[in-house]
Amino acid sequence: MNCGAGGKEGVSSILLAAPGFDTKFPLWAGPVFSLLESGVGAAGAEPLVGVVCFHPEYATPDGSSWPGFGHMHSVPRLRKWVDEEDPNFSKTLSDDDVAAGGAWQRRTPHSVINVLRADQLEAAEGKRTSPQMYTRNIRVLVGKEEGIGSEKLLEDLSSERKQRLPT
Repeated sequence: MNCGAGGKEGVSSILLAAPGFDTKFPLWAGPVFSLLESGVGAAGAEPLVGVVCFHPEYATPDGSSWPGFGHMHSVPRLRKWVDEEDPNFSKTLSDDDVAAGGAWQRRTPHSVINVLRADQLEAAEGKRTSPQMYTRNIRVLVGKEEGIGSEKLLEDLSSERKQRLPT
C-alpha cells in the first residue's frame, strides 16, 4: 500500500469528509465506521494506517461497551484521568461536563474520517501523556472558569456548518 512519501516531509493524514452523514451519527459511528475499520483489517493495513472518527454530533462513549479503535475514550476513563491529573478541577465537573469535553474533541462541521499513517500515530502516542492531554483539553473546552464552554462551541460549530461546502 503506497500512501505517499513517508517521514516528516510525507503525507501523514487523509481526511475523508462525508456531509451526507452529518445528521446520522449512530449510523456513522457504528456501521459505517466499523466497515471502514474492517476494510483496513481485511487489507492487512493496520501496520500502515489507522482511522479516527469525527462528527458534528459526536457523543463520547459512556463506557457500557467498546465502540472500537478510532473513537474517543469513554467517560469513565476520561473521568479517571481528570481525577488523577487535577482532583480539584475534577470536582467542578459533572459526568455530563466530562462527556462534553470528550465529544468536543471529536466534533467537526461535517462527518469526517481521518486516515493517519501508523508511524505518525505511534509518534503522537509516544510524545503525549494521555491523562495530561485529555485533562488539558477538557479544561480548555468546558472548564467552568477558563473553558470556552459548550454553548460557545455549539454556536461556533453551527456557524461553520452553515458555510457552503466547495463544489
